[in-house]
Amino acid sequence: MDTERGKEILKTACMNYTEFSKLVGVKPITVRLAFSGKRLSKKMVSLLEDMESKQKDEDAKEERRAVKVGMIMQSMDEVRSAKVYLLPKNPYLRFIEFPDGTHGKFRAKPGTFGLGSMVKVKREDGDMYTLEGNYDRKGRLI
Repeated sequence: MDTERGKEILKTACMNYTEFSKLVGVKPITVRLAFSGKRLSKKMVSLLEDMESKQKDEDAKEERRAVKVGMIMQSMDEVRSAKVYLLPKNPYLRFIEFPDGTHGKFRAKPGTFGLGSMVKVKREDGDMYTLEGNYDRKGRLI
């Protein structure tokens, strides 16, 4: 590892040579000399690589979190069509599957919305959805 890359890692971690020297277990002047002389020890290199991998993991997690929040916010008001794929023991619930492969459930009267029924739903909270639109007694969209 070159010292420029090491300096960038320390900069993104908001750490100076003194704090890094405490992690490595040497005096601060030793770290300064190692960076200026372009001679980093194996322990310093391994610590810098660990810090870099942790930063990349945190960045990836933040990015996934942001994408997930964006998807949830986007899909909360969105009306989607789904297909009933399972009738559980609870006669008031129906399990649905969306075209993208995700799943959810909604409440319905017993005897309506049999297997294979297509429904339009809107997200409520968690994996619960509410029906949107007018349906007849057999569960067909009017």
